[in-house]
Amino acid sequence: MGIMLSFIDNNLVQDIFNSNEFKGWLLSKRWFGDKSALSNLEFKINLNYFEILSERILLTVIDIHKPEYKKSYFLPLIYYEKIQEILEPNEKSNKKKILTLTVNTFSKKLVLNIEGEQKIFTVNLVEGEYCLFFWKKILFDKDVSESFPSRSLDLTLYTEQFQDESNMKKVQNLIETSLYPDRYSLSLTQLGGGNTTNTLFLLSILNNRMPDQKPITYVLKSYKEYLESLEPATLFVLVQNEFPNAPKIYGTIKLRDKETIGILENVPNIGNLGDIYWNELNNMINREFKNFNQDFSQLAEKSNISQIMKEYCYETLKVSDEIGNYIKRLHESLIYQERKEYSLESVESNKYLAFYTEKLNSMISELQNIMNLQTESSFFNLPKISSILIDIKDIIETLKTDFKETKIQIQPVHQDLHMEQILYNKIDDHYQFYFIDFEGDPQLTFTEKKGKFPIEKDLASFLRALSYIKFNTFLKIIEKKVIKKDKYEVPEEILYNIIFRRAARPINKTLDVILNVLNIWEIKLIGKILKNLNAHYTLITYFYIERALYELNYEMLFRPSKIIVPILGLKEIIDKS
Repeated sequence: MGIMLSFIDNNLVQDIFNSNEFKGWLLSKRWFGDKSALSNLEFKINLNYFEILSERILLTVIDIHKPEYKKSYFLPLIYYEKIQEILEPNEKSNKKKILTLTVNTFSKKLVLNIEGEQKIFTVNLVEGEYCLFFWKKILFDKDVSESFPSRSLDLTLYTEQFQDESNMKKVQNLIETSLYPDRYSLSLTQLGGGNTTNTLFLLSILNNRMPDQKPITYVLKSYKEYLESLEPATLFVLVQNEFPNAPKIYGTIKLRDKETIGILENVPNIGNLGDIYWNELNNMINREFKNFNQDFSQLAEKSNISQIMKEYCYETLKVSDEIGNYIKRLHESLIYQERKEYSLESVESNKYLAFYTEKLNSMISELQNIMNLQTESSFFNLPKISSILIDIKDIIETLKTDFKETKIQIQPVHQDLHMEQILYNKIDDHYQFYFIDFEGDPQLTFTEKKGKFPIEKDLASFLRALSYIKFNTFLKIIEKKVIKKDKYEVPEEILYNIIFRRAARPINKTLDVILNVLNIWEIKLIGKILKNLNAHYTLITYFYIERALYELNYEMLFRPSKIIVPILGLKEIIDKS
């Protein structure tokens, strides 16, 4: 053990964590939220929990706080002097692995007094989840697991919930790997390319005595925000209801009764549903409009547009026909009457819509306040942009007044059902879909996430994805075909002019044709998705507006040039009404 390790304690770690260098490192992490509010580094970090496992694993929960703000994160770290110290034998020649760990390492030089002498040390800390060393210790090291009760940790493997041989074998495999670690070889691969809110890794376990057999794989999920998590309980309910289209949950690690790690089924997939919609639509637009100056008058006919959709969007049409039924079965399987929090309820529609109207109006007022803080010349403050929010308030009031049903059914739903949350596999021209990430709407507090909603919340979220794909495809073609290389122009400004400023819009009429094709594409797919669902248009519109307002807030904070996409989604609601 290096001499530096003997000096690592609660106080030293807290001092390191409160350095500006460490705060800046935290802000660079995808899972670290509220970057805009914390970007000035004027926040404090307290150690909510601190334990050292296996000499070099620093298991911590950190509290981020400033006036009127507090959030906690699960942050396991591994200390090393030389990176070889934390690599498994089969990783030491893996240049990609070494690069990944190096890039994710925080380093800081410290000066410590040791026996009257000042000595300089370099502290290297890397997120534990990136290291196979971490997972081997926390999942399969008997000495570590035996110390869990004294450290407020609890590892639970679910064995009783599985009746089928395949899933029972996967749970038993985890137990056997813990009992006889020398019999198994492990490997680790990051999932999601680092672009996920929680860190995800694929763990492969190979039985050395049967090297010809395929390894058994699991998804390891680290819940970064230190809160109670809905996902383990929700996945458990889906297992109880024998729903085959979500990953099984095999186990969890709780720290002080809060889930910090989930061990999930690795569902077979070749991508997410959004890939199909995006790729086929862009292929259709790029090919059909390759020669931008030809005559496209034939595309004024809907029947001709339907024909090119059949030619280019075969898979999109197929999955749109099927996905509605999958969503319907998901909602049925999320109901579990034996547990009150997963039961189906009916509520008074007038009270429910009054509450939601007030919520949406409050969101709009907050957005208007943010816009007013910008300079008068800001894109936010263009009169036609500002008027969208005013008109949306009127639409919301009209929706509430015109709703005639006396009751609304509410139940547990996914809450964040966009296309990247649906994985797909394809065997012999047959699709299989899997729903993932049952952690609730990230915009809601935990108390709100535990609430129930109409199924229309999920449908509205899914349909918003179509609008995003449509307008981003349009922006791509503008950038490719319209933007002049010798001028400073941006696609978003041209899109704004096309919609809002008829006199200043590009003369090329092909853009009108493309927008018409995109709109018909969206309308046709909406019809296919909703055709077998007993959904109420008014409720879908309520939640569609809510989703667009969330998106607008996000884009204003992080990608101001992209606010045109949610703004146009809101404008379409106004135009349809």
